[in-house]
Amino acid sequence: MPKDVYVQFSNRLLAWHITLDRPLPWKGIKDPFLIWVSEIILQQTRAAQATPYYLKITDRFPNVQALASSPIDELLSMWQGLGYYSRARNLHHSAQLIVDQHKGVFPKNYDDIIALKGIGKYTAAAISSFAYGQAYPVIDGNVIRIMSRFFDIAEAVDTKEGKIKIDEFVDIVFDGKKPAQFNQAIMDFGATVCLPKNPLCDQCPFEENCQALAAGTIQSRPNKSKKIKRKKRNFNFLFFEKDNQILIEKRIANDIWKGLYQLPLVEGQEFSKRKGLVQKVEQDFSLSTDATPVYTHRQLLTHQEIHSIVWALDQVPEDQDLSDKIWVAKDNLENYGFPKTMTLFFEDYLYIG
Repeated sequence: MPKDVYVQFSNRLLAWHITLDRPLPWKGIKDPFLIWVSEIILQQTRAAQATPYYLKITDRFPNVQALASSPIDELLSMWQGLGYYSRARNLHHSAQLIVDQHKGVFPKNYDDIIALKGIGKYTAAAISSFAYGQAYPVIDGNVIRIMSRFFDIAEAVDTKEGKIKIDEFVDIVFDGKKPAQFNQAIMDFGATVCLPKNPLCDQCPFEENCQALAAGTIQSRPNKSKKIKRKKRNFNFLFFEKDNQILIEKRIANDIWKGLYQLPLVEGQEFSKRKGLVQKVEQDFSLSTDATPVYTHRQLLTHQEIHSIVWALDQVPEDQDLSDKIWVAKDNLENYGFPKTMTLFFEDYLYIG
């Protein structure tokens, strides 16, 4: 491929971007805090789904001081439905660090930005370029896909060799004079044209120079060597109800959904059948009770497959030590953050949502 094609990459990309009508509430803003919030939300979330969350969260927390001074439970409640809740915990933790160590001023230095918990190379580059005009290229899934196809990179992009190749080619095409415009354009291009499946090659400004298109390898780029293996887990949630209140507990272990609330949980394959579960409940809660399955749900996470059953119990614990659990009125559940399985149960079974 002639060298001038690489030089023209940025010009073609920016010319294409001018024609794109994709308004998003975080586009064009210079406030590093708002950019940071948007990028953290977008890490695992499509733009369409991210938009209402971004607007809701930034309306409640317009600056780093407001976020840092709020209880983490409030942010987790607002984050409900986005998943990957460690993002929210890291966001809150880093907001407090900025207040404590940077006097409430979002850092401008790249090294200080990337040192914040939950911020990696991609997010640091996005903040640095969009807020401060610094010449750092963003390399996210969109960019990796575009580079893999444009240069027909055969190396697996999740290996050291593949990552080096991606970095090298990004450096070749990156426009350091217009970093913010380039970064926004290439991300939008990956989100609207160079799609993971069924890319719109007939609308691509690089159609004539795309090496994967010429080689017929579009659908196999990017190449990945690792296949995700999901651990299967069985969650049995216990539904206790009295006086229009529900018994819930907070997840505190270093596990999925840390910091969120749930119905009391019994986990384990041996409790998938009713008899074993009843025996466990009688042992833990000193109840002579019966259990009826009222809700089931299967949820796929990146590395886990969660099979959940909600069991309605015909008695409630009265005198037992429930110091790690709380009774909450049904109409107050919205003030607590719950994982997706719980919110769907409340919507479908309790008609709360």
